[in-house]
Amino acid sequence: MPLPDLVRNVGDVLSRADSLFGTADPSAAAAAADQLADATDAIRSGQQQAADMTGDARGGYTDFAKGSHAALDHLSGVESDLGHRLQDAADAVTAAKSASQSTLDVVSSASDALDHHVTDTPAAELAIIRALHHQVGHELALIRTHQAMAEQLSAQLRGLGY
Repeated sequence: MPLPDLVRNVGDVLSRADSLFGTADPSAAAAAADQLADATDAIRSGQQQAADMTGDARGGYTDFAKGSHAALDHLSGVESDLGHRLQDAADAVTAAKSASQSTLDVVSSASDALDHHVTDTPAAELAIIRALHHQVGHELALIRTHQAMAEQLSAQLRGLGY
């Protein structure tokens, strides 16, 4: 296979691999825990207002508020833990995407070298082939590492106490 075809094929494979990483939404992690904290505050405020009530209404609301407050506090803690794990996942995706883009940049540089006839010698062609081989290995290691991190995060998410 001619070297330009090899470089193009490697570039295509690495582009497909790069597409596995997507883009993370950094704001997704905090929203639910904040909303649950707001709900807990609303119940706490309701308890303060219920202090002026008398009889069964006061007792009923107090029981409701205690149960709801405890449940929302627990859920808020779980959501906060989830938020931290989602943020870690978003950071990992961002880092992996950046590393993958660097790999694509190396292949682009090899392609540019071919376009400028820098590879007129067998030694130069061998250097490009070795660089491509190294980048494919780097991308494969990146995919394996990211896959292991995803499996670990999945296990952690299954362990959250909802």
